[in-house]
Amino acid sequence: PLFTESPELDSSGSAKARRKARHEIKKLRNKALGPVKWAAYETGQTRLVPPPDRMYIESTNICNLDCVMCPTGLKQVKRPQGYMDFDVFKAIVDEMAPYVKATTLHIWGEPLMHKRIFDMIAYCNRKGLRAEISTNATLLDQRKAQGLLDAGLSTIYLCLDGFRPETYESIRVKADYERTNANIRGFLDLKTRGGYANPYVNLQIIQMEQTMPEVDEFVAAWDVPGVDNINVKPFDSWGGQVEQINLLRADDPASFVPTERYACPNLWYHVHIYWDGRIAMCDRDFNINYDLGNVISPNGQVEVMKNWNGPKMQSLRKLHVDGQAHTVSPCDTCVEWAWWRPRLGRGYGNYNAVVMENLKEKKHDSSAGSSQ
Repeated sequence: PLFTESPELDSSGSAKARRKARHEIKKLRNKALGPVKWAAYETGQTRLVPPPDRMYIESTNICNLDCVMCPTGLKQVKRPQGYMDFDVFKAIVDEMAPYVKATTLHIWGEPLMHKRIFDMIAYCNRKGLRAEISTNATLLDQRKAQGLLDAGLSTIYLCLDGFRPETYESIRVKADYERTNANIRGFLDLKTRGGYANPYVNLQIIQMEQTMPEVDEFVAAWDVPGVDNINVKPFDSWGGQVEQINLLRADDPASFVPTERYACPNLWYHVHIYWDGRIAMCDRDFNINYDLGNVISPNGQVEVMKNWNGPKMQSLRKLHVDGQAHTVSPCDTCVEWAWWRPRLGRGYGNYNAVVMENLKEKKHDSSAGSSQ
């Protein structure tokens, strides 16, 4: 079965009232904490930082492809492989749902390979937490597509990365273009015919040397019913740690990296939890070069916030505040820290939207300056 537990929400009047009340309380809490969090970041506060805006949970670090721009595909991720335990997942969500706006149910790996991914999405939905996934869509057959729709997925990134079969298959190694294309169109058809409001569908292509000549054709071809946004994603070097990946980029980091480094906002705004409970500074630390502990305590209790403001995270924040990020791996080779910087009055639960918006503004400011 797709669901071990029923995906349906309790539709009774009292249950609806409770969910609405929780939602309103969360909105008020986040609105109140927003300026506090921004001030904590801007003033270099390392202790007692408010809860993150976004949570990344690695449902699994196992993938069925060997993509050329991915450390997993290039066998650079040396951590043990596995799937997050569902009870651990529920405990994480139970603790963080009152604070976090959204959770992404993947970090390194293909989320559709987790046999309980639909239960995970449904559980987030019941707890009032937006659940998102990014998938290579190779496993997105009709059965799984229906499962995502029924579970209440909030947002999906369908990663095609190529307009032509030969381009796509040279990037998404082990994938078949026609099959993936059919899976995506089948999903869009199910969503459209079923009248589902969600998920918000992002059709994604990454800016790489191989894809740049096809971006315009890709955007035109996928302007179809069911696609809410065509995401031409900036190239992510994953911290610049793998030269084979660095060589694929089509842009110049000098176009968006400022001369003066500031503390990475991830350490104040996003929490990353790997499948076994270990905390990472961000997804670019795919081998846990910097140990931040585990949300699963020795007695088996799950404690996210205790680690979020624990001594190890405090020490890492202080290194960034003190201008010592270059002493930490993978921060020493990373350029993606420059993708965004927090603003007063702005939430950061939708990370991809923020990145795209900030990079567009940087390009606009750069072109305006060069024309003066």
